Amino acid sequence: MGQLDPYSADDDRTVRELGERSVVANLTSAMRLPEFLLDGYGHDAAFVDILLGSNEVLAINTDRSGINIAYKLGLAGPECIGDLGISHAVSDIVVAGGTPRAITIGLLLPPETTMGFVRGVMRGAEVAAERYGASIVGGDTKQNPKFAIVVTAIGTVLRDKRLGRSGARPGDALVVTGTLGSMLLGRMTLRNPVEIDDDTRLILTNALVEQRPPFHLGLAVAKSGIAHAGIDISDGLPGAIHAICGASGLGALVDEDRIPLHSRLTGIIKSSGLTPLSLSAAGGDWQYLYSIPTGQLATLKELAEVAGTAVTEIGRVIERPILAVRTIDREWRELKRIEHDSFADSATGGGHFDNISPQMSCVGELLDERQCDILFGVNA
Repeated sequence: MGQLDPYSADDDRTVRELGERSVVANLTSAMRLPEFLLDGYGHDAAFVDILLGSNEVLAINTDRSGINIAYKLGLAGPECIGDLGISHAVSDIVVAGGTPRAITIGLLLPPETTMGFVRGVMRGAEVAAERYGASIVGGDTKQNPKFAIVVTAIGTVLRDKRLGRSGARPGDALVVTGTLGSMLLGRMTLRNPVEIDDDTRLILTNALVEQRPPFHLGLAVAKSGIAHAGIDISDGLPGAIHAICGASGLGALVDEDRIPLHSRLTGIIKSSGLTPLSLSAAGGDWQYLYSIPTGQLATLKELAEVAGTAVTEIGRVIERPILAVRTIDREWRELKRIEHDSFADSATGGGHFDNISPQMSCVGELLDERQCDILFGVNA
């Protein structure tokens, strides 16, 4: 058995016509059977033969996602939905210092969903799992008015190398991987008839289709043990900074000019009217934020170069419990906690991405400039 074939005779039939047992059999019969999955698929529970060392613990994360913007815009087939679902769940495992091992998937399917669509989703999921060195070992299918994919990822992590949000220390550098804002720019641009060059279109398309974490760098950082804290910033940079500082009982000073944006999207960024901080608030780029000792920055840059992922220092952790940002206007202001919130977003009548506009502010009241400059200078 190998990866799901690109076409099946049942692809045009709906899941209602086939029934749950046939849907599951159709999917599992063509999937690769992991060596560590005892007794194969089809039991009430998956028997996973993963031997933990004396210094190892399990890292487990569950995430839900739906039909993503890339599929809605016709930029990719249903494979990108499965890819995002796996990447979404695996991302948190990796930033926590874990190595992904096993994955279970729950598919919530409207009755008129075609088998071809479901197979496409699972094909993307299987390829993504293999990309991260993990295997799909089980799952479930259930009828639901709206499509959703619920993924549980299980990984292993060395007990003394596990990386949470609460370990930041005063003087640490706050470092962002990759670039931010490209997913939001792609969402804003590609859903409207805007004329852009082919190079820009490719960058924005990839930002929507390939929402994947910096996997290799994440594993390298975990193995090296150089970071004090880390977090997936898929829900937005301001929220990630608040999460690390809140969990650590500390504050932070951030320079908006340092927030990394894609160097070849300058024109689109300018026309959007959005600031770097606003663009970073969208999330969806699936990058990481680390709190790391300044003495380890050289090591981090070496690891990043090998992994082919850029890293950028955007600020410092401070002992005082204030969160401030020096804006592009060179003013120190309070950093608001703007982030994707599945409960709060629905109450506004729109999704998180739709609420981000030039009129939205990620900053609050003006802070004492001299005091912040001193703190930033001391900690930088």
